[in-house]
Amino acid sequence: MRGAAGLILGAFIVALASACGGGGDGDAKLVFNSPSHTSVANASPTPTSTPIPPPELILSATTVYQAGAVLVSVVGEVTGGNVQFLGRTFPLAQGSQSLYTFVPVDAEDAPGDHPLRVDFVLSNGSQGHVDETISVISAQWTVDAIDVPESQTGLLDPRVGADELELLNSVYAKVTPQKLWTGPWAVPTAGALTTRFGEQRSYNGSEPSGHHGGTDIGAAEGTPVYATNTGRVVLARELRLRGNMVVVDHGGGLFSGYAHMSAFSVAEGQFVQQGDLIGYVGNTGLSTGAHLHWEMSAGGVLVDGMRFTDGTNGF
Repeated sequence: MRGAAGLILGAFIVALASACGGGGDGDAKLVFNSPSHTSVANASPTPTSTPIPPPELILSATTVYQAGAVLVSVVGEVTGGNVQFLGRTFPLAQGSQSLYTFVPVDAEDAPGDHPLRVDFVLSNGSQGHVDETISVISAQWTVDAIDVPESQTGLLDPRVGADELELLNSVYAKVTPQKLWTGPWAVPTAGALTTRFGEQRSYNGSEPSGHHGGTDIGAAEGTPVYATNTGRVVLARELRLRGNMVVVDHGGGLFSGYAHMSAFSVAEGQFVQQGDLIGYVGNTGLSTGAHLHWEMSAGGVLVDGMRFTDGTNGF
């Protein structure tokens, strides 16, 4: 795991680790560097509590791009907690070796240094928190002009996609409290990357706006699509804009979505392993050619799936 910061949390003390350690859910060797700012406050052990070793905080990175994500792991005798960042709160989920969460950065979140706070509860009932700083780097968004055929222009009306957006928001807002994913992430299909996450689009000559919420991979219709990681299928149905779409819950508030497919190979409720066939590339919904639209959502925020595979998130 590159660029990780390790913090030892105690009741009113902070110790910095400067060598390799382990225990996070990134499934990779960790190198701890001294963070730019740390503090612990409001640690409140009860008078009858038995002292226990302080937990260890592991951050996959302290610098992240817009539309990136930071993997936050808390290792030790911790029973619960949450992470607060950029006005959002993310509960810690149970991992294989820690409590963890993915903390997202929205495409429109402001660049610069932002405070991150981790609140935790220890097994003896004591509580504490640690404050860190995450630096958000500005991403460069491309702009593309798309000509939509007259037969599909009705789909550009925001009211058409309102129900679909409401459905997906309700799915992505859920948090399965256990880790389902494992190991590194994989690109879900073979093909050329035709549209990057965050691209601003002009439809039929309109003013460029918004940010494309996924990564488009161009491939021939019928090309197999595979699960980017292990999880449970929570949606497999036809939608107005995204066409035939599958969503996989990876636990801890993290989801992957696969859209515009020609056919499904899975059903809702089915558990899939990384690399399992989930469907086939298609041209359904609001689409002008065969491709896979692949999106990732962390804590209800759409983030760049390619950053889960290229190491720029630090895991």
